[in-house]
Amino acid sequence: MKKWNYILVVFLSIITFSILSCSNDDDGAKPIESTDNNQNEDNSLKNLTLYKVDGENIIKQKDFDVTGNALVLQKDIKKHQEIWNLTKKIIPLDYRSKMNEFMIYYGDESEEEGVLGYVVERTKDLSKWQMGIAIDYAYEGGFNAKGELAYTIIHEFGHIITLDDTQVDSSIEESSCQNFYTGEGCARDNSNINQLQKKHWADIWDEFQNANSETEAQAFYDKYKDRYVTQYASTNPGEDIAEVFATFTTREKGVSGNSKAEQKIRIMYDDDKMIKLRNYIRGNIAKSNRNFLPNPGSWKRANSIGDKNKSHCRLHKN
Repeated sequence: MKKWNYILVVFLSIITFSILSCSNDDDGAKPIESTDNNQNEDNSLKNLTLYKVDGENIIKQKDFDVTGNALVLQKDIKKHQEIWNLTKKIIPLDYRSKMNEFMIYYGDESEEEGVLGYVVERTKDLSKWQMGIAIDYAYEGGFNAKGELAYTIIHEFGHIITLDDTQVDSSIEESSCQNFYTGEGCARDNSNINQLQKKHWADIWDEFQNANSETEAQAFYDKYKDRYVTQYASTNPGEDIAEVFATFTTREKGVSGNSKAEQKIRIMYDDDKMIKLRNYIRGNIAKSNRNFLPNPGSWKRANSIGDKNKSHCRLHKN
């Protein structure tokens, strides 16, 4: 079965880190610095249509030059709207001013692996973001089959709310950062990602940084699996907190036990803003149609471990 992935793309102009690639022929996702080309920097992402987010609606800004099946999907506006309707059930109105661009793209069914979705900052201060969703993935096996699309949107939204300008100060360079440096900027003192990194990553950070192969990364996860809600969460703190938010949101019940992973979920329950977001999402989706959310732990995460400092490694869906 075809493998799919999701990514958070970050601008490399912020800072350069050493990269552990997700596979032998993939050096990690590259930034989407412009929407003027018909293809993203990641060759597997072919832009179809860019929309501007305007409250409840999306307004077409540009159709990209595509052919074949990609063109068929570009013209299927009904599907674009169906994806958006699900997205706005997950992202509240007052957050859509931050996620001000929405990209429908084609993951290319001829590729063995594809990208489920991504987010990328559109302003240097991290106040505006673009979300992209692969339309061919969204309808694989039927729209939002097994709740995977909803889960992906929740995960990507988790990146925005933990890395935006309220959580990270992009004006502070790594050399001057006294907190966790995310790759996008310096985490603010009271940010969730700063709390998570200091409490649950700092003591094993050197060991994590020294896991320089997939075998070593796998061994790292096996050793510390009680710290992570999914294996993909062990990719880096950015993916960890996005997976924690997604698990916190999709899991029907609250904290279960006192493992390191459960302590991370408790961080979410200690944040009134996160509880409000969870209630919004579950109120719009879980109560009306439980099939829109996968059962916690049922989504399949990859063994591939990516860039240690940036949340942009691929996630493989088996």
